Amino acid sequence: MAHGSPDGCLESDVSCPICLHLFLDPVTLPCTHSFCLVCLETPERDTSSGFDQVLCCPVCGQEHLSPETLPRNIKLKQIVENYRANSFSGELQPSAEDEIINEQTSPEDTDVCKSTDSGTSSLLETETNERRSSLNPVISCLQEKLALVDDLVNKEKAREAAVKVTHADLRKDVSGVLEQMAELVKTYSTTALKLLEAKLKPREDAVGKRVRMLTDLQKQLRAAELQVNTLMDETDDACCIDVEKQVSSVTLEPLQDSSSGQELSSSLMEICEKIEHQNTLLRLGMGSSQRSLRVVLNPSEVTFDPDTIHPNLILSEDLKTVSFSAAKQPYPARSQRFSSFFQALSSQSFVRGEHLWDLRAEGCAWVVAVCYRDLPRSGSGSGLESSAGSWCLMHCENLLRAYERGKDTPLRRTPSLKRMEIRLSFSTGSLSFYSISDLSGDKTHLHTFKVSFTQPVYLAVRMMSGQPKAHITVN
Repeated sequence: MAHGSPDGCLESDVSCPICLHLFLDPVTLPCTHSFCLVCLETPERDTSSGFDQVLCCPVCGQEHLSPETLPRNIKLKQIVENYRANSFSGELQPSAEDEIINEQTSPEDTDVCKSTDSGTSSLLETETNERRSSLNPVISCLQEKLALVDDLVNKEKAREAAVKVTHADLRKDVSGVLEQMAELVKTYSTTALKLLEAKLKPREDAVGKRVRMLTDLQKQLRAAELQVNTLMDETDDACCIDVEKQVSSVTLEPLQDSSSGQELSSSLMEICEKIEHQNTLLRLGMGSSQRSLRVVLNPSEVTFDPDTIHPNLILSEDLKTVSFSAAKQPYPARSQRFSSFFQALSSQSFVRGEHLWDLRAEGCAWVVAVCYRDLPRSGSGSGLESSAGSWCLMHCENLLRAYERGKDTPLRRTPSLKRMEIRLSFSTGSLSFYSISDLSGDKTHLHTFKVSFTQPVYLAVRMMSGQPKAHITVN
């Protein structure tokens, strides 16, 4: 067999001419052509005669004996194994078995082997380099995508952790408000039952006392009856006189019913009045808890603080509308209540996030502001536009003005401005005002304050004049 081919393809030289695969247990015929042993062993061979059957070479036709009698080509087998191994490793390294075989081969075989090994190594190295060159772009693309996915995974894990923390805080806050509601209902139920028990227990005790008195009297009379029956046949007058005195001493005075139906109805009416008072407390408490729950679920939720509104302002039941009243309301005296201007402050404060409110003012000139809580409550400096800790818009006499820390900036003349949108962004440090058309709903930018707040801020409103049916509503 030739160890080289004109096209330099080593694989064809180490492949069987019959099966066209790499040699498997190769044998070499006397004509020097090599084949796989299994390819020469045909099932049609007749071995019944006991003599070696003469076969022909599939390539040149020269006769040869049975394949079992042919010697194995160990050197060729080793070359095939090295070639097969180097097809995966890309390197052709002689083993200890190669060295032993090399020692047993002739100088001519050694030269041919060296030439074959050198060509094989060079060819495999070239193929390996080409393969690596073709895979380099694929590897680079994979590495880029893997880096991108790794970055996305890390970001999503961080986001997942942040979401879990946020949700845990939200669950805790909601659970706290719901527990407050449950405690209010429990207190209401306990108080109502105590009030009812306070009225029913004395009535039950009085009836029980009457039953015990009559039972004792019943026992005395029955004992006297038995004694009289035993004296029916007695002749001793003295015994009869004693029994007569004993019976006479038992008096049946009419018992007064100290717990009549009329008195019970009166008692229940008193309970009803007291429970009505508890109903009022429950409604106030539940309303406060509901507002707290809305604040938890909606961070932009805003209501007006009843303890801050001016006495000439009336607060709606949902705490979102203030209306003018010519008569002062009998509100409790509070140090935080505005007394010089028709103003109101929100109950909620804001320190982070993005917030948006819709405000409607009708029947009055107005001021709307975002401010710190420590602004004065009385005197000329307590007006929202005068405070150093407020940022506000004023619409009065068809003129729109902006006030920042008490400084006045005229903006534009506008005859009607009833509805506005207020946007507060802590991330951008901006407070923006927009007018909203009642007809089309279009929004027009009015003014933006750029400010970095150093304290929690509140939403505040002011009516510039007291007019019947004037009101301001915020959502």
